[in-house]
Amino acid sequence: MQWVLLPLAAAFLFAIGGIFDKFIVENKLPNAISYFFLQLFIAVLTWPIMASLIFGFQIPSPGSLLLILFAAITSNIGYVIYFWLVKNHDISSVGPLAQTKLLFAIPLAFVFLGEFHGFEALLLMLLIFVGAMLTTYSKGFSVRKLILDNRLLVVALAMSLSWALADLPIKYLVEEITPASFLTWRYILSGPVILLFALFLFKKEARETLRANIKRTIPFSVLAATIGFVGILALFTSYEFSYTIPSAVVLSQGMFVFVLALVLSRLRTKVIREKQPLLVYAIRLAGVILISSSIWFLINTNIAL
Repeated sequence: MQWVLLPLAAAFLFAIGGIFDKFIVENKLPNAISYFFLQLFIAVLTWPIMASLIFGFQIPSPGSLLLILFAAITSNIGYVIYFWLVKNHDISSVGPLAQTKLLFAIPLAFVFLGEFHGFEALLLMLLIFVGAMLTTYSKGFSVRKLILDNRLLVVALAMSLSWALADLPIKYLVEEITPASFLTWRYILSGPVILLFALFLFKKEARETLRANIKRTIPFSVLAATIGFVGILALFTSYEFSYTIPSAVVLSQGMFVFVLALVLSRLRTKVIREKQPLLVYAIRLAGVILISSSIWFLINTNIAL
């Protein structure tokens, strides 16, 4: 039962973390780049130490470290895009869209690993894409804008591509290091990535915004990082019992984010500010169901492992 309850708890914690991200960039630190650097800095300082104490520490080969460095760069490009989306769009759209990386993971596995998962996988990828498109729907969207001029979808797919590329090296390294060690080294190597990204992204406005708001933001950022860490701990612990089932169950995160955002949007609260008509949420829900059910089927039929 742990292989279901633990990833389910992880998915819920990740969803709460997404709501915290939205709350922080709307109410505490109103700059996506500032928040990215703050959260990455906290993760680089804390995750390697805590994960090593819990899961142990492995040293990869030099060639493997280059692959992990690639993963650190691409994953953090994805997080830059993610925090920009969280800042500028509804979390009820962004949360589910963050689960669409299988759209790229499957073709990448074919190109780099020679894995062909059949035409059934292509059909399910199409359903995920349609679901992603529906999830971006907002009041006033025409069919043309939804299909042909959907900038939110384009940017979200760039995020998913970055994260799919970041996951690709683990396929090569699975016999050398555990997923926990892979993630530990990815955060360690994110240290120099911070410096590289700072040269291009951490401009005057981001620095000033962080300086002006860091004291009131730190408690919430640490809490968000802690929630994420506990979620990862629960997920990786569940891998000791099974890999396939937890990998599928944790993808309910998108549904949890959507439900939490919907509930909070109907309440008189400042946690999140999104307010959409119920019809919009109904259309988005159809998209979330398409994404979640298609991904669940892909993983549970061993198509996308």
